[in-house]
Amino acid sequence: MEAAANANQQVQRKGYDRIEAEITPDMETLLLRYLEIQRMSKELEDEKSMLQEKLSGHLAKHSDGFWYPVVKDIPLKIRFFRETEIEYDENALRARLGEKYRQILSPDMRKIRASLSELGEVLAPVIDKIGSPDRGKVRGAIESGTMRPEDFAGAFRKQTRTRLAVMRAQQEEV
Repeated sequence: MEAAANANQQVQRKGYDRIEAEITPDMETLLLRYLEIQRMSKELEDEKSMLQEKLSGHLAKHSDGFWYPVVKDIPLKIRFFRETEIEYDENALRARLGEKYRQILSPDMRKIRASLSELGEVLAPVIDKIGSPDRGKVRGAIESGTMRPEDFAGAFRKQTRTRLAVMRAQQEEV
């Protein structure tokens, strides 16, 4: 149960304070340009997707492989292949197959991530193979006296990364 509580603590996001920085003319210009580039990037991604669809349509009658066209003396290499994705109705299969349903299951990383808080005890026997040191657990072990700070000296690298995201605020956030 304690493992589940620790995992839940890890999932919680850090709360951030509101920054009250001034908006200078330079910052206003910079932010407007940033938004413009975001818009252009989205438009380019959309156009790229549309061009990929048209190219795929052109190559659809061919088998998977590589195409080597030359366009205005620029040699190109285009990889074309099809993948089949299947999405199962898990509830229907579970109901139809009963206990046999387990026979067709494989680990799903997305579901494992979503259920980590519940899986702590189940994964404990193999944690040395699949686990990594957890900053919160290291801090807790030092604070509780179970481990000493010297045990960690020279055995880690601390790096501070700056992260920045610019997005349009929703009306209720302003």
